[in-house]
Amino acid sequence: MAMKKRAVPPKRTANDDTVIYKVMTALGMLCVLLLTVQLISRRYVLIDYMFTMMTALFWSAIALGVLAAALLALWLVCRGSSQFWHTAGFPLFLLALLLALTCAVLYATWVEYVSALYVVYIAAAVLYMIALLYQREFFLLSALNACAGAVFFQLYRIREDGVLTWQRQEVHYSPAISAQALLLIIGLVVVILAASSLMFFARRRGGKLKFFGKTRQLFSADASALLVYICGALWVLCLIAAALLGATFSYYCIFAVAALELIAAVYYTVKLA
Repeated sequence: MAMKKRAVPPKRTANDDTVIYKVMTALGMLCVLLLTVQLISRRYVLIDYMFTMMTALFWSAIALGVLAAALLALWLVCRGSSQFWHTAGFPLFLLALLLALTCAVLYATWVEYVSALYVVYIAAAVLYMIALLYQREFFLLSALNACAGAVFFQLYRIREDGVLTWQRQEVHYSPAISAQALLLIIGLVVVILAASSLMFFARRRGGKLKFFGKTRQLFSADASALLVYICGALWVLCLIAAALLGATFSYYCIFAVAALELIAAVYYTVKLA
């Protein structure tokens, strides 16, 4: 007698409403952060408020750093027994850490890097939403592209700072590399190697890797690694070309990063269907 097949229960999917609430919360916090830093920077440039705000930023950076450490410890200890800490502990830690770094940057550099803080906030919010909505390999690729875009922009700024207008055309094609630029190039190469190695070894084990004695499912078993490898190789070539051609090429590389990120977004959106 043929044995009857047991019905396979359908897979449980994540609550779509929860994801929507998280995305809306991230967007709301992004708006609050942008508005707060804008208001602080407007007052910070006035001599009447500068020293008072500098003192407040110093102590806020210390307090938020302590809070971030406490939140991380609570998340590590309580995530197994509390649903709240399992879900919200790590995002709260990242938020406190971001606020602490913001206060430290404003204290140490005045308003010089306010525009850079805006970019960091937007990039962090976008990466968080990608982590919620898309496959993890797209998050890895987006983080890699974000690092590449930041490095190319900083390489462009390094070559432009302190150069007179009539000298800039010559400097654009100068092959000299400063120590700061060299550190940025090495840092991006390390990030590229780390991302490619992570994807390579995870793909060999069905998307799984072992951390601290525990095997974790980092990517899906059919995760596509080709885009990560292509982008990594392309950014290495662009770094070599930028070192030889100068700041103008670094500036164009920023648009190349944006274009490839848009292509990847379309590709992974189609894969969701």
